[in-house]
Amino acid sequence: MFFFSWLRNRRRRKLLAQPFPIRWEGFLRQNVAHYPRLSAAEQARLRDITRVLVAEKKWEGGRGLFVTEEMKVTIAAQAALLLVGADHDYYARVDSFVVYPGAFRTPVLEDAWEDDDLSDQELDGQAVYRGPVIVSWEDVLPEGREPDYGYNLVIHEFAHQLDFLDNLVNGTPPLGDPALEARWRYVMTVAFEDHRRALAEGDDLFFTEHAASSETEFFADATEAFFCRPEDMKEMYPEVYQLLEAYYRVDPVKWFAVPS
Repeated sequence: MFFFSWLRNRRRRKLLAQPFPIRWEGFLRQNVAHYPRLSAAEQARLRDITRVLVAEKKWEGGRGLFVTEEMKVTIAAQAALLLVGADHDYYARVDSFVVYPGAFRTPVLEDAWEDDDLSDQELDGQAVYRGPVIVSWEDVLPEGREPDYGYNLVIHEFAHQLDFLDNLVNGTPPLGDPALEARWRYVMTVAFEDHRRALAEGDDLFFTEHAASSETEFFADATEAFFCRPEDMKEMYPEVYQLLEAYYRVDPVKWFAVPS
């Protein structure tokens, strides 16, 4: 195990010692609107994470889609946003990225992934526990270019992957701090129940209706808002914002104060 870890780290050092491809910089500036807003140090970290994700993960196209270099860089960079400020292992449990041209239907899980029967439900994205992240390029590209939409499919699905890390699907990723864990349970539960109440009573919603379905969907939705609507979130759910700021170790409000 030590040898393989040493070999992997050696490959990464060699990879990151090479100049970042100029055309990739163009993809980031054109398709990942967060990128120009980051500090120089954060941009460098995002470029490094992006390069490792592109190199180490398997990339597959659904329905015959050819996954281009631009698609890989665009998707990997959006996933990298969640890791820019945090300790991480490059999503080690995610073995592959699967990219469909648009909405897709997946095999019925109860029948095993090899089964030919597909679910009746169409999806734009899916995070599989200890498996791939599946996304629709039709959604990834415009959402990456316009954070003001308030939605980001890649961020949402990779928030799920972070939630999976403690082998529980409960909207609480591993925090490593008992005080933060206690604060997290209280604040997120109150916010989740407040959102469910607002939905039931027909009030205006900050989060999506889907966020009311479970704690894990609420966490993924809150992560989207944290990275895409930080100023609104900090105003409306300041305690949730503070929790996510402590977990991700970035402050997107500062990013959006800088013109892109």
